[in-house]
Amino acid sequence: MLSRSDSTPSTQVSRESCSGTNKPETCDHQDTPDTTTTDSALHMEKASKKDWSEKSDTHPPAEPIPADSGYAWVIVICAALNLMCTLGVVNSFGVFSTYYINYIYPNVSAASIAWVGTTMSVFMLGGAVATGPLTDRFGFRLVSLAGTAICCVALLLASLTNALWQLVLTQGIMFGIGAACIFSPSVSLPAQWHEKRRPLATGIAVAGSGAGGMVFTVATQKMMDTIGHKWTLRALALILLCVSGSAGMFYKRRVAVPRGGVNLGAIAKDLRLVAVGLAGLMVNISYFVPWLYLPTAALKIGQTKQAANNLVLYMNAGSTVGRVLAAYAAMLLGPINSIAIAYVICSVLVLVVMLAVKSMTGYIVLAVIYGGLSASFISITPLVLTNIFGTQAVTTAMGIMNMWCAVGVLIGNPSQGAIYQKFDRPHNTFTAMSIWGFAGLLLAACSYLLLKAIIVRNSPRKHLWSKL
Repeated sequence: MLSRSDSTPSTQVSRESCSGTNKPETCDHQDTPDTTTTDSALHMEKASKKDWSEKSDTHPPAEPIPADSGYAWVIVICAALNLMCTLGVVNSFGVFSTYYINYIYPNVSAASIAWVGTTMSVFMLGGAVATGPLTDRFGFRLVSLAGTAICCVALLLASLTNALWQLVLTQGIMFGIGAACIFSPSVSLPAQWHEKRRPLATGIAVAGSGAGGMVFTVATQKMMDTIGHKWTLRALALILLCVSGSAGMFYKRRVAVPRGGVNLGAIAKDLRLVAVGLAGLMVNISYFVPWLYLPTAALKIGQTKQAANNLVLYMNAGSTVGRVLAAYAAMLLGPINSIAIAYVICSVLVLVVMLAVKSMTGYIVLAVIYGGLSASFISITPLVLTNIFGTQAVTTAMGIMNMWCAVGVLIGNPSQGAIYQKFDRPHNTFTAMSIWGFAGLLLAACSYLLLKAIIVRNSPRKHLWSKL
């Protein structure tokens, strides 16, 4: 494990800029007495005291660069572009789904067609567990570019398919695997490059996914109406190749990599990650209730199909802004406190509005506020995991957490459909769905409170009311 004084007794070398061994090594940053330390840097050092590497020696980074440099904002912009393209395509699947159900496979059940979108999300989230070891071995740039190539090939192959199972393999599984290589590194890399403005940097990066949900959904619909679904898939492949391919070229690691990689088993068994994983599980079990059923609720009160579909755009708009505002909430209240409060509010909103409110104004208010507050999970979770595991291991921790999210998607999507079909649809209500959404979101908030309790138990100086 790295010591605090790796070169001389009177000086300290930053753990994130060079590696310590028995023999002193040179580093681009000169050794200086540790007379002043920023609060964020001190917090990161305390959070990273546990050695997550399987071996104690580390590679020095190829080009050590200080945190919060100008290049750090290049990383943020590139991550936002990558997330915009990747999640933009994932979120636009609803447009393809409608087209497949009504025109391409009219004799196939909607539940069967939904497996294309489900496998896409599951493999994107579940596949992220491999991105930590991959980025340790090959670097962020190569992994991201490989993901872009896989996504482009998947979309091109999907445009040549003639059967549903072929779409599941290409647009679903293959694209999901490629997206996993882009998603997790893009979410975790900005935290590695920032210390003073880490919450804001992460919030701006993940805001790209919200913007992608709006832009790609509208663009996909326009292209489907003009050039058909096959050429739409090819056009999306070209967009990903140009935008994500260019953005990935700028990715690079800032801190040293353990030669043996991080200890995957030790991180997976850490109770703090288990608590965050439980939160991710519960979020993905219940998160999509308003996204899937609020437009249907609008149709039930006599709204047009266009007005009902606009509720999804309102949620995407709220999500885009909310991912940035969540960064300021994290700095003001603490990341764990802010995300727990956000999901308590979300749970109450879903229960009250979907049960008691029967007006379009109420649905619009729910869409905007829910979109903004629920976005705190994707915006703040990378910050929480960075504070716990440090910048070296955050990508691996994010990958494991996303595995929990993938299980949530597998449980949540089919369960919601079955619950609505059995309990709500016969009575023309949304009572069961509202309770399901309320319970899942509230349990997600409780999981973050459990995380806080675990941290407080191991830190005598911290209390449940502390800013964490």
